[in-house]
Amino acid sequence: MKKFILPTLVLFLFITVSCDSGKSLTQTRQTAQAAYNSGDYAKALELWEGIIKSYGKKSEEKQCPVYTEAGMAAMKLGQVEIAEQYLKQASWGNLSTAETYLSLSELYKDKDNLSLELENLETYAKKYPEGQDIGYVDMRLFKLYGEIGSYDKSLGFWNKLNSESQSGIEAQELLIKVYSGLGMNTEAVSRAKTILSTDPDNIAANKWLANHYFWKAEKRYQKEMNIYKKKKTRKQYSHLLKVIDEVAIEFKQALKYGRKLYTLEPNQENAKLLGNTYDRLNYKDKAKYYQGLGKK
Repeated sequence: MKKFILPTLVLFLFITVSCDSGKSLTQTRQTAQAAYNSGDYAKALELWEGIIKSYGKKSEEKQCPVYTEAGMAAMKLGQVEIAEQYLKQASWGNLSTAETYLSLSELYKDKDNLSLELENLETYAKKYPEGQDIGYVDMRLFKLYGEIGSYDKSLGFWNKLNSESQSGIEAQELLIKVYSGLGMNTEAVSRAKTILSTDPDNIAANKWLANHYFWKAEKRYQKEMNIYKKKKTRKQYSHLLKVIDEVAIEFKQALKYGRKLYTLEPNQENAKLLGNTYDRLNYKDKAKYYQGLGKK
């Protein structure tokens, strides 16, 4: 029996040391988290970096569980490069969390790196569809894709938003642009009018509707005029007069929103649009006046 005493003792000591080490790690993590929660980011980072070094000494870097926390603390301290290093290490291993990708997206947002911000937001959305911050992530993706013209993707994230998020005026203004970009003009008109029903002085909605009705009427007017110039028959002339009456209705709609728009935003662009609309409706004096303002 004596020959088994030494190996048993060694095994006992190994287990004891491992347990003590595990307890120490847990206590250090708790102390670091408490420091972070209280706003002492420097202390939190120091403690978490101590844990990272201990894993490095054992060549167990991939098993280190605090890269995300260390990265977040470094971000709070403005140590961007260190934060990026730790957060990327967390994302490469099996210990990444929702906070890893959210923090990376915020880091790249601050660095104005759109592609990497999108990449990390997309990863969050795919890996954590029920995550605590999924509402923010979906809204951010809706806005970014809408702003860069990826309207299909933008609309996809809009459809994931809850009713409260969709009710925001800024989000609805961007949705008009998304609908318009996808050729969904009926939906865009409806959304713009919905905005104006509660916010009649909304510049974005008035501007979109003024331009929509003007250019819809103008394109049809120009098309029919060109046809008539090539084929000047009585029948074609009669048809042209009918079209002019029809487009006049849309020019009047453009005038309604254009006048409101100019009172809200009296700049050259809006003056020119208003002047051209008056011209199509044969208000020559007003057309000349606003077209003149549009040239100044």
